[in-house]
Amino acid sequence: MGTTRRYTLFIQSVPFERVAQRLHPPRLVAGWYVACASSALRRGGVQRFELGGAPLVLFRGRDSGVVHALPAHCQHQGVDLARGTVVGNRLRCPLHHWEYSNRCEHVPGAAIPPASFARYQADERFGMIFVHLGGTPAYPIRGFSVDDGALYFRAGKPVEIDCPWYVPIANAFDMTHLRTVHRRKLTSAIDISYPDSMTFRIRYSTAVTGNGWSDRVMRALSGNTIHADIACFGGTILTVESSVRHWRSFLMVSLRPTATGVSIAPMFGVPRRRSGIHVLHARLSAALFTAFLTRDVAPLSGIRFPPAFHDETDDTVNACYRYLCRLPEYDLEEMS
Repeated sequence: MGTTRRYTLFIQSVPFERVAQRLHPPRLVAGWYVACASSALRRGGVQRFELGGAPLVLFRGRDSGVVHALPAHCQHQGVDLARGTVVGNRLRCPLHHWEYSNRCEHVPGAAIPPASFARYQADERFGMIFVHLGGTPAYPIRGFSVDDGALYFRAGKPVEIDCPWYVPIANAFDMTHLRTVHRRKLTSAIDISYPDSMTFRIRYSTAVTGNGWSDRVMRALSGNTIHADIACFGGTILTVESSVRHWRSFLMVSLRPTATGVSIAPMFGVPRRRSGIHVLHARLSAALFTAFLTRDVAPLSGIRFPPAFHDETDDTVNACYRYLCRLPEYDLEEMS
């Protein structure tokens, strides 16, 4: 009853035309995407990045240290700005010295630069650089239920999969898959909620039924009771908060559409401890999740969900898919 009430309220916040006509998630969503680790971009550094098949560049100001993101080609003659030089806090085109922040700011000999607008915004959190697609962000980078400073973060290796960006998200909320492939048994009801129009969240408890090495380790650590809180923010970021006895783990997964599929970049967070054991805890969390993710990679490659996807046996994945179909689509032509 509670789940139905929350779902009805969510539908009322979305235009009816979009709910009725959209049979599949958008190709690209306006939102926050993880680009790279903050440490990978020094002051005065320039780095190429790709989002949804469109190239862009990141650079860090020499004076301010602030990161900016902009389309990869100069709006004057299309020069590759990844070959540019950072001068002060602007990126200078190597051919005619047009200068950019996240838009054109200066043209030599011109009193006023040509009209332009910011297609991207960049920000940093958790030791990572985030890029927002779609101009001014409608919401901040989402965090966890505890302060950032209380957590120690460790970035994982990105995984590339040949499938649409939304397939791994739906997979994270697939309860049948959780039971059969990941060998988990639900020990509580699934609580589904929509904190806002851009967020889908579930909470549940499970027990481990498998006998692989990671299953045995998890069973020993957890006493075979695992509490999970999983949320998807805008179709671009997944967060997982899990509790096993007195241990808490925090996982963030960035899903970035590429020209051939999706890039999945995990980041692990654990509570800081004075003893320094959090470093080992983060490594163990990374190893356990990597083993968990490895079971998914091969089956997901090549998946193409049918339009109007619906699973007769899993209401949770159906609710997630309907949420994904309602996310606002970003016009790819705006990126050109």
